[in-house]
Amino acid sequence: MKTALWGGLFGVAVLWPSRLAGPLDGAPLDTAIEAVLLGLVLAALVSIQAKILAQSVVRGLILTLLVWKAATAASLAQDGWCLRFTSPVPLYRDMGQVPHSWDIRADWRSPEPRCSAVMTTGYASIERFPLWFYNLPPVAIGQPAEDTDRPPHVTLRLDVEGFLHVNEAGILRVIAGPDVTTRLRIDGQNEDAAAGVTLQPGLHQVSVEGHLVGSRWSLLPEWNGADLWRASVATMSAPSSLDLWVRPWGRFVPAILIVLLLSTLLIAIARRARSAVALGVTATLSALMAASTVTGHNTAVRTAPLLLLAVTAIRMPRRLQNLFGMSLLVGIPFLALIIAVGVPQAGLFTWYTSGDDWWVFQRFAYRIVMQGYWLEGGQPTFWFQPLYRWIAGGLHMVFGDSSVGELFWDAACVLMGACFAFHVTRTMAGFRWAIASSVVTIAMMTLGPAWYLFGRGLSEITSAGLIYAAALWALRGRHGSWPAILAAGVFATLAFYTRLNNLPMVVAIAAFALPVRQPIGDVFRPGLWWPRVSKSVLAGVLGTIALGLWLFTARTWYYTGIPSMLYGTQAGTLSVWQATAEGLTAAQNLAGSVMMVLTMNDPPRFDLRALPLIAGVLAALLGLLRVRPFSRLPLNAVGLCLAGVSGALVARSSAYPGRFSVHLIPVAVALAACAISLLLGRQRRPLVRSKAR
Repeated sequence: MKTALWGGLFGVAVLWPSRLAGPLDGAPLDTAIEAVLLGLVLAALVSIQAKILAQSVVRGLILTLLVWKAATAASLAQDGWCLRFTSPVPLYRDMGQVPHSWDIRADWRSPEPRCSAVMTTGYASIERFPLWFYNLPPVAIGQPAEDTDRPPHVTLRLDVEGFLHVNEAGILRVIAGPDVTTRLRIDGQNEDAAAGVTLQPGLHQVSVEGHLVGSRWSLLPEWNGADLWRASVATMSAPSSLDLWVRPWGRFVPAILIVLLLSTLLIAIARRARSAVALGVTATLSALMAASTVTGHNTAVRTAPLLLLAVTAIRMPRRLQNLFGMSLLVGIPFLALIIAVGVPQAGLFTWYTSGDDWWVFQRFAYRIVMQGYWLEGGQPTFWFQPLYRWIAGGLHMVFGDSSVGELFWDAACVLMGACFAFHVTRTMAGFRWAIASSVVTIAMMTLGPAWYLFGRGLSEITSAGLIYAAALWALRGRHGSWPAILAAGVFATLAFYTRLNNLPMVVAIAAFALPVRQPIGDVFRPGLWWPRVSKSVLAGVLGTIALGLWLFTARTWYYTGIPSMLYGTQAGTLSVWQATAEGLTAAQNLAGSVMMVLTMNDPPRFDLRALPLIAGVLAALLGLLRVRPFSRLPLNAVGLCLAGVSGALVARSSAYPGRFSVHLIPVAVALAACAISLLLGRQRRPLVRSKAR
């Protein structure tokens, strides 16, 4: 619990928006360095070396950062100028003519904000403007947007207001794009924005009125030819004497503290590794993975994770043959690839295609966070999958208009699945097989049809990541840790909320009350496995899931008066137990549903990339039938795998190849690796205990 508490304080300290605009100044993470370091690297390193949160020096740095941000928030003016957009017509339901942007520094909780966003940098192109709200139109929720709802077919008014304090005379200029007309007012007097105006030392009130047409937009305020925000003091309210004294150096304080935290983390990880070979391999593979993106070839990027198989040929010390070693040797290089892919997206808002699922998720996210419909979530009943819309809203608040946060989130969820595959395979077959299993899990996501899902804004990868996090926490809970048991139950429930048709797999997480070494061949002999069940894990996980299902049903009852968990969902519409409009029988529909999942294609077709998935499911079936040597496969992993397949026996969706196979990949790959090792006689001797580390 202490680790979780300090982890939460760490996140708050790092992401809390600073009053002083500077490097690493907190949310929104709208620069590449902020998105990478604060949005991914620090979180990943803390996850790898969580014990560092117990060190007094780290806790001291966290508290110092918190105190600094709290003190400056209470005493200093907000850096930046108030940027307000006004649309000729409302863009979304229950919205006025002033839209919100994803800027936590602005008054985003107001129905009609005074500031759509806080401007702390110039905008060199239309994608740099905080214009995410153009993904919202029209007002009718079910109607796709038209091209005429977006630039260059719309007009928009902007108003920028703030204060400028300069120490010496100079020239203020506002450079605008060809399709932007501006009027500059200084201390109430109209001035020529493009030609520039000479200002005397002291405080000045500045406002810019503008109209944006077409799409060639830019807005670049300059002071003496340099970026205004770096060359002067530009604030939303008049700065005090304390402001003017603190600003020259105070904007660097958060960055210094965060660099110290990062350095401490890296030193702790290097000390734990104590292997120049391991650190060298990590650095080399990370560089190669990142370099694959500069080739300009998508194939190079997608095949890059296969390079990680090289780790299986390198002898590693026993202290690294665990999840820490896997995270170091596989996880960090994979995240380096994702960082290289995502960096160009940082600080840019994403144009979403109109009328598809991810577009609808984004609109619901806006309604939840910006319009305050926290419980409703956009719909009285969840025709679309529920939880991801809340996650998407949270990611936008952290990363601003950019969707790079969704890319990083999906990568973290895929890595969680790889950790699960590693742990199961290592327990059964050893470290090298486990590394191969984790790499294949990642490669199936990048090489397979589901590659387009990374950062797209759909729920499948998130649900899978939560499922495998729940399984690993359940295994940890077997040793009597109630926080771990609670975490397993909560993650399992959230996985169901994220993707409702994964309920069978969510319930199957309770099987991880058993050790991984418990064979599936004993499933019909309860006397062999029941004594080894952790009753606290079983009760905790199932109890938390049951509570989650009740809360889900209660919410539907609240909005509709109907106490049904499935009311308003697509359960009846997508059922495979009915004839289709194409004339398929229920049996044909059932077979097609299962094959769509196993082949990762819709319509189903043979795909070489799906072989590990098919092999894992086949091994699970053979294990259940007690065919040797498959009967020695882990009972809990087999149960999780078959539960994942069972969803295809109930409902079938379409339109997104690979999307409905994501949840199965990690466990199927782990079972395939374990099965091959059994066939080759490479299985490990029984372990004294099974513990997720």
